[in-house]
Amino acid sequence: MSADAVRVAELFAGVGGFRRGLEGEDFEFVWSNQYEPGEKAQWASRIYVKHFGEEGHSNDNIHDFTFPIDGIADIPDHDLLVGGFPCQDYSVARTISGELGIKGEKGKLWVDIARIIRWKRPRPKVVLLENVPRLLNSPANARGLNFAIILNDLIGMGYEVEWRVINAADYGMPQQRSRVFILAYRTPGLSRTDRQSKINGPLNFGARKKIRGPMSKWMLGKSTSKAASNWEVGPFAEAFECNGELDKKPEELPPFDHPFNTKSSRFGNAGYAWKSNAERPRKNMMWTTKVKADYDGERRTLGDPDILVKDHDPKYEIDPERLDEWRYAKSTKNEFRLRKRDRENADSELLERYDECMSAPFGERRTMWMDEEWRTRFKAAVGEDSFYHYDEGSMGFDELDSPSRTMVTAEIGSTPSRMRHIIEYEEGKYRRLMPIEAERLNMFPDNWTNIPGINDSRRGFLMGNALVVGVIERLRKPLLGILEREDD
Repeated sequence: MSADAVRVAELFAGVGGFRRGLEGEDFEFVWSNQYEPGEKAQWASRIYVKHFGEEGHSNDNIHDFTFPIDGIADIPDHDLLVGGFPCQDYSVARTISGELGIKGEKGKLWVDIARIIRWKRPRPKVVLLENVPRLLNSPANARGLNFAIILNDLIGMGYEVEWRVINAADYGMPQQRSRVFILAYRTPGLSRTDRQSKINGPLNFGARKKIRGPMSKWMLGKSTSKAASNWEVGPFAEAFECNGELDKKPEELPPFDHPFNTKSSRFGNAGYAWKSNAERPRKNMMWTTKVKADYDGERRTLGDPDILVKDHDPKYEIDPERLDEWRYAKSTKNEFRLRKRDRENADSELLERYDECMSAPFGERRTMWMDEEWRTRFKAAVGEDSFYHYDEGSMGFDELDSPSRTMVTAEIGSTPSRMRHIIEYEEGKYRRLMPIEAERLNMFPDNWTNIPGINDSRRGFLMGNALVVGVIERLRKPLLGILEREDD
C-alpha cells in the first residue's frame, strides 16, 4: 500500500461490497465491522474474513463499542468512513402544540454511526453511506423525519451533506437496484478559531460555493453561466451524469421540530445540505431537486452470457406440473381471505366452498374469484370483519433482454413466489436463478459467498442485502479527488 493511500473504515460491511469497489493502490481498509443480530453462524462476517483476512475486522455488535463511547477510540484513524446501514424508522410523538418530535432514539443504528463520527479524533474527512430510497420518505406518519435527523446531525458535527438516488441499471449495470447514497464532507465550521474547527481541521472537502451556478455544476455537472469553467463538479455528478435543474434559491432544511406529516417528503432524489453563514441566526439550508440519469453507454442485461451460467444445476428447474403455481404467484390477485380466527363463525356451506376455492388449481382459483356472485355471497356470509381484501398487481416471468429486477433476500428458494426471478432457458422450460447468478447481478466474482457449510438460500439472502459493486467502482476516482484536497 502507498503511504499516501486513503485510509478507510467500513461499518455494516456485509460481504464486502464497498471494499470490492474501492480497495486498491489508493484506498487501504484499516478496519471493518460486520454483525448480524440473532444470527449464530455470522455468515457475512465469515465470508468477509475469507476474502480480506481477519486483521482489522470486528464481528462485534456496533452497540457494544459505541455505548459507552470507549470502544470508538479503538477504531483506527481513517479518512473515509463507509457503510450500508439498515433503514429503521424513528418513532414519533406529538407535543402539546401538535408538532412531531423524536421519541425513543436509543438503539437506532444511525445513532451508533453518529456517535462514531462525533467522538472519533480526527473525524473522517468524508463519510459515504448507502440505504434504501425509502429513507428519504419515512416514516409513513412523518414523511422525511428519518432523513432530516441524519442531515441535521451531520451538519451539527461540521459536515455538509450530498445525496443521490442511483439505480444501477440506469448506468448500464445488469440489475435494477435503486439506493440512496449519502456523502458527508467534513468542513472546519463557520469560524477557523472555534472548537469545531479545531476538531475537524482546516480543510473543506465539500462544495466551496453555495450559490445556484456553482451548485448546479457541483450537483448536476453542468451550468449555463459564463463562469462555469471555474467551478467544480461534485463526485456524484462526475460518476453519474444526470439531467435536472435547481430552483432559483435554496430552502431551509426541516428542523427536528418541523411538523412532519403523512404527505410526501420535501427531499428530492438529489440534494445538498449545509449550514448557511448568510442568515442570523444561522440556518441549515439545502438545495434539492429531482434528476434523471443521462447515460448512453453499454447496457448489460439479465440474459448476458456473463450473467447466466451455460450449464445450470437441474435442481433449479421448475417442475412443469408446478408452473401454474408460479404463474398464479405472479398474477394479478383480487380476492378475499378468511382469517383463521374467524373460521368458526363462517357459514359451513360457504366455508366448504371457500376451502375448495383456495385449494383449487390456480387457474380455476382465479376464475372462481372473478365470479361476482360468489364474491358477493362470500362477503355477506362471513361478514365484513371476518376477512381481508388481498389485492396485488401482476409480475411476469423475467425478460432476458432487460436488466434484472431488484433481487430480494428471499431470492433463492423453491416455493412459488411473486418476487423470485423465473427465466425461460429453453422454449417452454423455466428455471430459477442460482446463487452464482445472483452474485454476478451484484457484480461480485463467481462463488464469492460460497464457503463451507452455507446453503443456497443464505447465499441468496446475502446478495439480496448487498449493493451493486459497480456503483462504488464508479465513485472511486471522484472520491479520491475530493479526499486528496490540500487547500480551500
